[in-house]
Amino acid sequence: MGPDAVTTPGLPVAVHEFLVAPVTILLAFLHARAALGTRRAAGELLMLAAYGFALERVSMSAFGSHRYGPGWVLAPLGVPIAVALVWAAVISSALALAARRGLRPAAARALAAALFAVTLDLTIEPVAVRRGLWEWTPPGPWLGVPIGNFVGWVVIVAGYGIGAERWAGGGGFVTEAIHRLLLAATALAALVAVGMLWTLGLRRAPPFEGDTLAGRLGATPGIGPGLVLLAVATAFAAEAALLGDAMIGLVALGTALALFPLLRPSETASSG
Repeated sequence: MGPDAVTTPGLPVAVHEFLVAPVTILLAFLHARAALGTRRAAGELLMLAAYGFALERVSMSAFGSHRYGPGWVLAPLGVPIAVALVWAAVISSALALAARRGLRPAAARALAAALFAVTLDLTIEPVAVRRGLWEWTPPGPWLGVPIGNFVGWVVIVAGYGIGAERWAGGGGFVTEAIHRLLLAATALAALVAVGMLWTLGLRRAPPFEGDTLAGRLGATPGIGPGLVLLAVATAFAAEAALLGDAMIGLVALGTALALFPLLRPSETASSG
């Protein structure tokens, strides 16, 4: 970890590495085995784990985006094996949940899977950063997490999801393995391309001068904008509580809580 990394008390890294990761990949495997059979399930999850490992290593090498803390035991090339396993479990589970929504066409299902995964990551990232599990270099605006990370999640999950639907299976084991390797390579290439465009766009972006509508509104101090969103979210969270639907209530509460960071003054506004 860098000298400026912030860590707080919490679960040992070993809990994530030797409990959470094995449990999640086991759950994903049991579900995949029921759907695909043992051999196919193992192959699909193995390819997803390799994909997860590769995308971490590529992101770290190509963009210097992040680095992992020293507490991970099994981390060849700086990438924890546990993280790759969780990638496999999350992607396969997100694809399953999206397919259950009955969306058409395949691209809609892939985007829904990406949305589910990003929703999960909104919680994962700020907690992991504060716990010292990994560190973003440099930090970003979402509780220390770069927005580009979430863009990357969309590319990673949706890209693989669309490809997996295009190559829907049915061939021999070797054929399917080749398909998945090509799919992973294509998705990684898309991730690098989007990352380069994103980085180039940030570098070419003009300095903030507050001469546009959004710029002038943003440069003016005050918690009004955040309170507007929070007020609307709170009202609908109250409605959700009155409905008695636990799932909708949890979603509404989570949304309201997620908006609280927006009440903090930004560096731009506070320095204006």
